Amino acid sequence: MPRNRRVARRTDALTRASVRRGVGPRPARPEEAPAEETPGRMRYLRSPATWLVGILLAVVTVTFQDVLAASVKTILPLDRVPDRLSPQDAIDVVEVRDVKDFGFYLVRDDTDGKLLEELPSADWWQSGKAVDVDDAYWMITLQGRATQQVRITDMVPELEGGSCEAPLGGSLINAPSQGVMDVIPLEVAVDSPQPRLKTQGKDGKAAEPFFTGPGAKHITLNQNETEAFVVHATSEKGYCRWRYRVRYEVGGSTAEMRIGAPDGKPFELTGALRDTSGYRNVYFPPLACRYPGSDMPDTWYRQTGAEYARDRKGSEEPPCPKS
Repeated sequence: MPRNRRVARRTDALTRASVRRGVGPRPARPEEAPAEETPGRMRYLRSPATWLVGILLAVVTVTFQDVLAASVKTILPLDRVPDRLSPQDAIDVVEVRDVKDFGFYLVRDDTDGKLLEELPSADWWQSGKAVDVDDAYWMITLQGRATQQVRITDMVPELEGGSCEAPLGGSLINAPSQGVMDVIPLEVAVDSPQPRLKTQGKDGKAAEPFFTGPGAKHITLNQNETEAFVVHATSEKGYCRWRYRVRYEVGGSTAEMRIGAPDGKPFELTGALRDTSGYRNVYFPPLACRYPGSDMPDTWYRQTGAEYARDRKGSEEPPCPKS
């Protein structure tokens, strides 16, 4: 039978025997060493699943921001959305240009007699020294600036002083010619009691209001979209100065703006005098009279208002004056 052996109790204290034998506290086994945290985290970050989840979260975040921004733009008026244009800045006036190239014009002052020499020059016609007589053609080009569509609902002339004055006198210019433009044609009688923009009548039909009435229309402008239209303004009774008041809608808000001639000036138009003899002088090219020949010279004629009225009393076009 095995004998009962005496079991020695082990302690962590060093004994003389253990010192002699080189025995010390047993080193910890490798599996018992505390795990370091950094290698484990790196393994987690290097996991393909972790990268996939991160990409999905980024996509969801960006999509949510876009949807939220679109919702805010739809609900809030344009002037309440941060870093956006206000309704007053939703339309940009790209160009306002005088495109009348035929008809009658007036020069207030021609006492020096140099007008006859200046008329053949294109620079003079671009100088803006003449006032349109009877009618005027202005081409207005607008551009939408807002991200939302701009809807122009009305456009009316606002007269300076509230009414037109007496027709201007001075020197008359008769410049016959022809021109065709592919734009929206509108017309307005500026000196009427309630001037309204109308569509030009065609095929014998009367002109109808453009922005009002049963067949009311409007002009729309998307962002960076441009639209050009020519307004044919007329005046039979007096001298008128005006700007256009434009009303429009954008982003659930309504706003107004004013459109004038270049350099901030008002549009200008005068009715003709009932009797051309009331003008100081009348200037006209060979196209406005009967020239004896096929090759018309690039020249202009001048007559006094009385002479011009006398020669045109008959039904036929008078011959050109002798130079």
